[in-house]
Amino acid sequence: MDPVLWLLQANDSQYPSGAYAHSYGLEEMVEAGVVTDAAGLERFLETQIIPALLTFELPYFARAHAAAGQADRTLLLELDAELDAWRLPAETRDASRRIGSRRLELLRQLAPSPLVESHHAACPFSHHLVVTAIELAALPAGHAARAFAFQTVSGFATASMKLMRLGQSACQAVVRRSLELLGAELDAALSRPPDGWFNPLLEIASLRHARADARLFIS
Repeated sequence: MDPVLWLLQANDSQYPSGAYAHSYGLEEMVEAGVVTDAAGLERFLETQIIPALLTFELPYFARAHAAAGQADRTLLLELDAELDAWRLPAETRDASRRIGSRRLELLRQLAPSPLVESHHAACPFSHHLVVTAIELAALPAGHAARAFAFQTVSGFATASMKLMRLGQSACQAVVRRSLELLGAELDAALSRPPDGWFNPLLEIASLRHARADARLFIS
């Protein structure tokens, strides 16, 4: 299949990855009053999410995408294990694996390959980042990384619409400015070593969310 058309399908909001059920800690941030409006959402993306993408997720994605392109099954499993160790809150690990396993199962149905089948056999509950790298291996690394970054920003924006009184236009304006900020440094991030990202605020929010009396999202 044309890799660009496959990218459009795999990144479409109707693609049933299960990501709609997760807020990745945003719900607890809203509950705690840290994020309450469009300005707060933009500040949250700018100071919490985009730095994590640029210093941690995208460098790891570049390594996973290269491994997928070379069908390096061993390295893909090593990267998946490293990602598991970095994600301290159990909710965050579980959310990543839930979405990853769903995308991997869909990939087996829609675009099966020896790499997809072998990775599923070895790690059926793989992390979302690794599965997306396998999924978009036919695309140039920069295009694939942009798609992964867009999924992340868009996922928080979609969750925010359910948690706060945000107009659709205001929310899309936040997404646009966040993507512009991210895009300015994205290519440089792909060549960096994955140094990790110290983000205790969001990690604490994820840990608190697991014990919330009521919640809308799984994570």
